[in-house]
Amino acid sequence: MHRAGVRASICAVAALGLSALTVPTAGAAVIAPPTTPPPATSPSPTPTPRPTPTPTPKPTPRPLTKCQIAAAAKNTTASKPFYRAATKFGMRDGGPKSINHVREVQYRLRWARVYKGSVTGSFGSATRRAVRTFQSKNCLTQTGNADVQTWSVLIQKTVRFRSSIPTVCRGEGWHSCYDRASHQDFLFKNGKMWNVWLVRGGMYSAQTRTGNFKVTARYTEKESSLYHVQMYYFMPHSGGEGQHGSGFMVDPWVGHSHGCINMYIKDAKVLFNLTRGDPLHVTVYGAWD
Repeated sequence: MHRAGVRASICAVAALGLSALTVPTAGAAVIAPPTTPPPATSPSPTPTPRPTPTPTPKPTPRPLTKCQIAAAAKNTTASKPFYRAATKFGMRDGGPKSINHVREVQYRLRWARVYKGSVTGSFGSATRRAVRTFQSKNCLTQTGNADVQTWSVLIQKTVRFRSSIPTVCRGEGWHSCYDRASHQDFLFKNGKMWNVWLVRGGMYSAQTRTGNFKVTARYTEKESSLYHVQMYYFMPHSGGEGQHGSGFMVDPWVGHSHGCINMYIKDAKVLFNLTRGDPLHVTVYGAWD
């Protein structure tokens, strides 16, 4: 090779630069340039489950004190809970149409353990002393008379066999629940006790039927087609049986009916007027007495 040709070849290579030296010749392996690995990704953290909040229990309401019960009873009327008209010194229970609830006040004063006398139906000095004792123990004015306020407190304090009242009696609406064993007729409204009356039921051979019923009609006065007696504020609930004011009952523990629930006429009127226009459910339970 001529010296000039060699010099020309070297210049050509120099002109091509370094990259020309790396061009592979035929048959040589191609080496791929190294690639940058993708950045490592950390797994998404699992969310920590939130604990279910524990519901805050509702505080149990404290029972009312004696003075709070007395204060709430001040404005009792015939359309409010635990109503009775005033029973005063000198009054007496006459016939069935002239009941002043003297026997009832004497029974209830006995159950309140402030009266040890007889149930006579006459409001004398012994009954007046017992009323005053009850009033002094229950934040009531000591008048010696069972006024409307005293009656309301006395009834609440002398409910008997409260734990035996069926659950159905505390359902929605009006419920009249008669306990044959204790001669009590409980009235509930939407689960709240509204009143308690002393009553009597059917004789042994004609016992008031037990079960759950509903008043089917209302009569301010109706004559019994079987016994030809007047039934005041009569509300039938099971065939011919129902509850009504009795023209024969003077003492709830004396005598029986032919199957109906006998009430004092004044009490039957209160029940009739309170629930008229609304459904009235009736439950009869308890052993015969």
